[in-house]
Amino acid sequence: MSNFNVNVDASSIEKQHDLEAEANAPKVIKTKFDKKNYLNVKLEPKENSKSITIRLLPFDVNGGSPFKKVHMHSVKVHKEVSASGYKKFVCPTHNRKEDGTLYGDKCPFCEVAEEARKKRFETNDINIKKTYGDIEYANGTREMWIVRCIDRAHEDDGVKFWMFPSNKKGNGVYDQMINLYTLRKNSAAKKGNDYNIFDVNNGEDFILTINRTSDGKTSIQVVDEGVPSPLTTDINLGNSWIADDKKWDEVYTVKSYDYMAVIIQGDVPVYNKELGKFVGKYESQRLEEQARKEELIENLKQPTQDFSEFAKGEANKGNDNVADTIIADGNDLKTNDNS
Repeated sequence: MSNFNVNVDASSIEKQHDLEAEANAPKVIKTKFDKKNYLNVKLEPKENSKSITIRLLPFDVNGGSPFKKVHMHSVKVHKEVSASGYKKFVCPTHNRKEDGTLYGDKCPFCEVAEEARKKRFETNDINIKKTYGDIEYANGTREMWIVRCIDRAHEDDGVKFWMFPSNKKGNGVYDQMINLYTLRKNSAAKKGNDYNIFDVNNGEDFILTINRTSDGKTSIQVVDEGVPSPLTTDINLGNSWIADDKKWDEVYTVKSYDYMAVIIQGDVPVYNKELGKFVGKYESQRLEEQARKEELIENLKQPTQDFSEFAKGEANKGNDNVADTIIADGNDLKTNDNS
């Protein structure tokens, strides 16, 4: 019988299967932390005040507003996750990508907040209601603003991102900047001029004064520098800053559901290759230790090997050429050299 000229190649199947498995495997987002990407407005432990001069850039490479509103979760975390005990996470269900789609269809923090809200309405007990209210608030989203800017003291670092909270009282960083914008614009209009404090060609730098308050927190006061100037006199450098392609969601990465689910349990996320997801470091260690104990107990339950018949057989062979014959002597195993 003649063979077909075309066949199903096994290696092709295996290669295709490997590629498919790789394509469908969970993607572990590994973002290399670079402090140069962030504007440092934190005060050192013994520092009570400092000033930073910045220039805002259009948030989009094509221009437009310098502000981007995002929704974050600010939650308590294990000290190994953040030394401060708190960390912010991008909410996947309250933020949209550039194409308009959500970053995810579920969020463990939002789920806990929603469940707490439901239970809060189901009870009439004031104390229980307050407990659920606290849980709802702790896991709810917070409105934040992000800007791209140049730190005048560290221009060589290039574009930095700065995230600060939206303030419902109207006296936050965003509000202070908008108030300055409005004040300068109206002042210029009275003189028949059109002025934009955020203009990259003839705008102003902002001076941030960060102070430690009596309760250990920080306050930020914003004033304009007072002298209009271009972003920089080096046009090529300025264009490179404006066109910098670093995205906000690359600097503040969106974590996976399983990663955040571990955070909400108060554990430290570690990636498990076998499971293809993040698991709790200490929960994983506990389960591994438990498995080791169970295996040890199971091994101890196994019947002990009886060497007596084997020893007798070896001793009765009477072969002078056999060295190191095992002889049973009570519970000890001795070595007899017959050579």
